[in-house]
Amino acid sequence: MSQWISIYSFPLSKDLGALARFIQRYQLPLRITEEKNQQLLLCPDAGLAEMLKPLLQRWDSGELDLDQVQMQRIEDGVPVSEATQVSAATTDSQAGATEDNPDKKNSDAVSVLPSFPLDKTPISLLLIALCFFGWFLQVNNLSSGLLIYPDQSGAHPFSQSSLAWHLEQGQWWRLFTPAIVHFSLPHALFNALGIWILGRPIEARSGSVVFILLVLLCALASNLAQYFWQSGVKFGGMSGVVYALVGFALVLQRFQPLWRDIPAGIPAVALVWLLLCALGIVTLLTGVGVANAAHIGGLLSGLVIALVYCALGGARRFAPT
Repeated sequence: MSQWISIYSFPLSKDLGALARFIQRYQLPLRITEEKNQQLLLCPDAGLAEMLKPLLQRWDSGELDLDQVQMQRIEDGVPVSEATQVSAATTDSQAGATEDNPDKKNSDAVSVLPSFPLDKTPISLLLIALCFFGWFLQVNNLSSGLLIYPDQSGAHPFSQSSLAWHLEQGQWWRLFTPAIVHFSLPHALFNALGIWILGRPIEARSGSVVFILLVLLCALASNLAQYFWQSGVKFGGMSGVVYALVGFALVLQRFQPLWRDIPAGIPAVALVWLLLCALGIVTLLTGVGVANAAHIGGLLSGLVIALVYCALGGARRFAPT
């Protein structure tokens, strides 16, 4: 893991809004933190730090506007000479790295996704394992005890529904366990990947207790949304939970703009996929049914829970350190 070093310090009274926007715009591996009554800008790469220092000094003195600064790649070792531009390889953390020195570039690259100790994300790892365990149960016809039986007809009161029957039998776990069952290996793989990318950063920051409550509440919400939308269809999968994590991340990124454990583009791609599924395009192209209500229910529940969490001060846990 890279050692974070201090590039520049600012007084507490300095408004770093423009700097925050600059960092977000170019997805720079930088963090802002407060220590000893000052604001520090941290970077994991000494070369990038040296390159940015002159820019920061000029901005701090009021000589230039960071909102007007543009970054571009160094080509053939020739830096850009214009005063309001900074030459940098935005996909390489090492400033001045060229094709003539690929080993240096590869060794100093900063990972897009952060790594976390496995003991900080036990629930996420369990959910990933459950994706594949649920697929194993399904292909071996062992998953019926985890699913909500489909209703043959929706023209009866809830008291006569299959879900009501499950609850009368004390089978309350069926409210949650459809999220475990996956009907294909690709579905299990995609959801496991979603948990790895979205779940681990959220669990590592919020803690496993908060994370498991988030997962349980959103699994409940997404399963009920899908059942009441299409009670006559058998459904399963952890996509509703994944979309709850998308909603949770979207809210957190508004409360903590410098939190970059989850790249901003990932929730955006997930929302585009949600739209394609809801419009029926995915089903039309693949012939595979999609639990759209579970996706939407999970997303909305994640948004609501995140708003409550942040309103209670939980967003502080996601401040860059």
